[in-house]
Amino acid sequence: MHDRVRSILISSALAACIVASVSACSIGKNKADQSDALQTEIEADTRTRDSARGLQLRVLNVDDSGDRVARAFARYMDNSGTMRPQDRDRWNQWGLRWVVVPQSELDSILDQMDLTNAIQIRWMGEFPQWRPIIRTGELDNTNIRIGDSSLPIFRTLDGSPRLLARVWTKPELTEEGLQSKLHLDLAVQLKRKNAATNVWIEPKLQTAIEEGALIEELTMSQSLDDSSALVLIGVDPNTTWDSANQIVQEGDTTPDVGPSAPGARTLGQRMLSTPGSGYVAPGVRYNPPKKVLIVLVPKTDDNYRILAPAPQRRDAGGSP
Repeated sequence: MHDRVRSILISSALAACIVASVSACSIGKNKADQSDALQTEIEADTRTRDSARGLQLRVLNVDDSGDRVARAFARYMDNSGTMRPQDRDRWNQWGLRWVVVPQSELDSILDQMDLTNAIQIRWMGEFPQWRPIIRTGELDNTNIRIGDSSLPIFRTLDGSPRLLARVWTKPELTEEGLQSKLHLDLAVQLKRKNAATNVWIEPKLQTAIEEGALIEELTMSQSLDDSSALVLIGVDPNTTWDSANQIVQEGDTTPDVGPSAPGARTLGQRMLSTPGSGYVAPGVRYNPPKKVLIVLVPKTDDNYRILAPAPQRRDAGGSP
């Protein structure tokens, strides 16, 4: 009798351990899924279309299985437009890859994407003050990698990364004469966490630029016409796109023996991509890799003109 009771108690204890282990695995898996989930959201509001000049924003959430995004945009890697190579390279080191796409080909390229959510479009027009365009999940003293993994630099970041912009029309003298261009400033900001309000201080309405520090390396100015669009994609600096063959070549950073722990990701990857679940066992749900594409489409107005000052009239006495 005692042996039977002992057997029942042992069986119950083993069952409890198994349940606890399964629950722990489930909780761990859920946490991993949450950490890999994309949290990119639009902050820009839609403005009344009272002007033909300004900036249009498109945001696409896409399935990146089979490196679909890279294979679609690799052909444009040699096209830098008016973007300075040093600006492009600096953003790329942070995992933020700019691609310049002719507007005449933009829709056909975007149509190749496998959307996971409906495309979002905002007409923002012109705005000379800094405005947030998109924001992403909060970083809590997170280790961020800069550059490829062979000679990486690491930086600890805290706050919510978001892309800021300001844009206005300007005249520019070119070989074809005076043209209407858009001046575009871009920056990445770490928005501070909400702090408790001090009731003894007079409340002040903060502007976007005052809500957090800018990352100095991630600022840029552009002069744009409506011939090309800018597409921002989160890509590991280890990954190179062969524009001639339109293929993807990834730097091999995997050790020869044994599994490797996931390394620190770049800011662009954290903001705009998720690696998915990779290989999974039969019967386990597969989560594909995903990317968020930030598309900036400039619009200019051919009717924009610079008016010369009117000549002053003179009276009979010859004075103005």
